[in-house]
Amino acid sequence: MTDYIVIGAGSAGAIIAARLSEDANANVVLIEAGGRDSSFLYHMPAGYLGLVKAGMGNWCYETVPQPGLNGRTMYFPRGKVLGGSSSINALVFVRGNAGDFDGWAESGAQGWSYRECLPYFKKLESFEKGEDPYRGGNGPIGVSAGPPIEDMSDLGQAVIRAGIEAGYRINPDYNGATQEGFGSANSNIANGRRQSTASTYLAQAAGRPNFRIISSAHVTRILFEKGRAVGVEYISKKKLHRLDTGGEIILSGGAVHSPQLLQLSGVGPAALLRAAGVDVVVDLPGVGENLQDHLTVNLQQEITKPWSELGKMKPLNTIKALAQYALFTSGPTTSNGQEILAFLKSDNALAEPDIQFHFPKIMVQDHGRIIIKREGITAVANFSRPRSRGTVRISSADPRQAPVIDPKYFSDPEDIRITREAIRMGRDIFAQPAFDDLRGPEFAPGEQVQSDEDLDQYIRDTIYSGYHACGTCKMGVDELAVVDPTTLKVRGIDGLRVADASIMPAIVSGNTNAASMMIGEKAADLIKGISPAMS
Repeated sequence: MTDYIVIGAGSAGAIIAARLSEDANANVVLIEAGGRDSSFLYHMPAGYLGLVKAGMGNWCYETVPQPGLNGRTMYFPRGKVLGGSSSINALVFVRGNAGDFDGWAESGAQGWSYRECLPYFKKLESFEKGEDPYRGGNGPIGVSAGPPIEDMSDLGQAVIRAGIEAGYRINPDYNGATQEGFGSANSNIANGRRQSTASTYLAQAAGRPNFRIISSAHVTRILFEKGRAVGVEYISKKKLHRLDTGGEIILSGGAVHSPQLLQLSGVGPAALLRAAGVDVVVDLPGVGENLQDHLTVNLQQEITKPWSELGKMKPLNTIKALAQYALFTSGPTTSNGQEILAFLKSDNALAEPDIQFHFPKIMVQDHGRIIIKREGITAVANFSRPRSRGTVRISSADPRQAPVIDPKYFSDPEDIRITREAIRMGRDIFAQPAFDDLRGPEFAPGEQVQSDEDLDQYIRDTIYSGYHACGTCKMGVDELAVVDPTTLKVRGIDGLRVADASIMPAIVSGNTNAASMMIGEKAADLIKGISPAMS
């Protein structure tokens, strides 16, 4: 009999399944809708560009039309492969601000303060510079520290100088004691390879006789008997299968699929379920509510020197780089192209940074699928703590039908105001003397776009998702809470927990993958009844 069924082999689910299978007496089955991460693109750090263009390992969702984006739909990628989104993302490693997690605890998520989450951040990582009070040195996920300033490219050094000239500080480790300032970008890369949860945790667990992975299997329903989760149904090779458990089911489908599967199984807002033709098992109003995401805007600055990444993308250079990687696991494709991150305040009165900047040395459009053939650099900015809240909802009982994703972007006007301010902050950075000898024209939005109204129009027309969906099965104690924060058990149901980005009460101030992995580590200990001090 199966003791644990884990649904979803993504950033959290793969970790949970691997950790639970460390107990030789526990029979663990991990079910994933996607296939194996066999393509080299999943493992070569620069391969994420090819994954984006091909749509590999990706559900390739679109939102409903967004009034706040002038009626545009939004490309909404989600990982569909072993490792989930950790296998297809841009490999940027950001934990978030300590205040994010303290905010979770203050909102009712007891046990999730920064002090209580830090042991799990340390547990999951092997930081390139070694262990310290804030960083882990022996975890499964290798994390590169990024280049020191003196080893950065000429363009990267210009950005650092401009940041200092604009009045910002240099931060030696934004994942350490404090987040604010300019610093080298950490990435989940080690030995020239992507550090996904599949290539690390699952690879380490492979071969355990008590651990089985069922890939390319789409779970369609969780089965309940007398108020307890007892099994799942899934489709594999066009056939419907059933898997029962005498233990527990851990749902780790992510911010889209966890609420979708709960709703398909009869757990969610009763009126929504009845309208979709689903029998109600538990009326939980919060399932699918509280959807949050970062929106990302591009300030694109042309430069007068050939310092961008454009030259590396010429066909001959690409062929050489791929051959170098294939033969020696070295060369430019061992990097994700990120040198610098900055966490800044839109208002100095704020206690914590509220804007995150990346500075890729290239200009792109359409989620990176179109390369602008001009020398340039982009200040990629997002408002770290958006106030808008959306939904994920089923529209029918058919599990093959995609859920209705409605982030309600810019439904809170404060989000666009801060985004507008971020563009102006980026312009101020590029206006510093460090760029005097290489500054060309502003490619986008363009120097003619200055007024609040014109900037807002540019933002609504061009802004795109940061791919950081979370919050749709939040933990807490209020009426919209879906899981209990101390156990991650779904309210009103026995034998069922949710553990992934969907349980975040509020989005973290940074890329969400690291926090999702932390949730996986902490959830595994909660399930096993182990305290952090015993980990």
